Amino acid sequence: MGTLPDDIGAPVRGRAYPPLSSREIPVRLAVGANTVWLIDEQGQIQTRCAPGELSVETRVGATERRINFPDGTLFLTDQHAALEHLIADTSGSHLHHAEKFHPRLIVVTLACLVAVWGVWKYGLAVLVALAVWMTPPPLVTAIDAGVMQALDQIMTEPSALSDSDKAEVQDSFDRVLAALGPAAEDHDYTLKFRDLPGMGPNAFALPGGTIVVTDELVRRVSTDALAGVIGHEIGHVAEQHGLTQIYRSLGAFVLIGMMAGDTGPVLEQVLLEGNLILSLSYSRQHELAADRFGVDLARKAGFDPNGLSDFFDLLEQEFGDQETDWLSTHPRFKDRQENLKSLTQGH
Repeated sequence: MGTLPDDIGAPVRGRAYPPLSSREIPVRLAVGANTVWLIDEQGQIQTRCAPGELSVETRVGATERRINFPDGTLFLTDQHAALEHLIADTSGSHLHHAEKFHPRLIVVTLACLVAVWGVWKYGLAVLVALAVWMTPPPLVTAIDAGVMQALDQIMTEPSALSDSDKAEVQDSFDRVLAALGPAAEDHDYTLKFRDLPGMGPNAFALPGGTIVVTDELVRRVSTDALAGVIGHEIGHVAEQHGLTQIYRSLGAFVLIGMMAGDTGPVLEQVLLEGNLILSLSYSRQHELAADRFGVDLARKAGFDPNGLSDFFDLLEQEFGDQETDWLSTHPRFKDRQENLKSLTQGH
């Protein structure tokens, strides 16, 4: 198939595949002034073309470089440096050099870790606040519905309170909520009654405004204490403590997904099952803030502001001043009572 001129450069070894064939041929790639040849081990020219007709694919790491001839012949070689010298193409070398490990990568990695830590420690609060602000009301309503469905399936029983008891508590709830003023329109505040065996006198609030009181709470505390507890739970909703805890628990990854409009499987679990919220507790700071909110709201509604302190007296008698599963992240009862006394002194 012809002879080669004397001025070609040192050939590059590799393997070739003829057009429309899987047959592998050991070959050498030779480049002259105006022609490129593929030569087999017997010295026969398999194909040729002008240098400008070659299609040279980009180098990817240490994998074989692919060169396509106009007639469809494929040439593969792992002699990258020799090939790039022969065809005067150094772009692959520059890319490969950039891909190689270098001590500077350690510095870059450490810098990235420090940046992530900084965002998590100092920027997460900003991201949480932004996510809370951007959360649409229908999503919060769906969260409340999902949590109540999960609670009713695994924890609660229907309330056994009489209609008159429920009406009395509802009246207190309406009075305390009215003391909130125009801010009461910011959430869909709803009172629900449930029996939670083994949980003692308690109440809890969900992010959308659903507030649940237990039968034992209604039966065992005074009207003033119940008003203080209701005000405390309204405080959690008004200050959006629930959503804040959700987003902090989900972390920055899901926060970014939420702000981008992608709820993802984790939030689907929140909406459909409510399991995440069931595993959350308010922080100590949130509890103390809700205590202050509840005392102030009960006072505005005409109830004795010391009622909430009486409720913690009952809890201390019931559980002792120690942490339980239900109250694991709450401040100690004595700490809360001291805080409440400082709030009610002079009133």
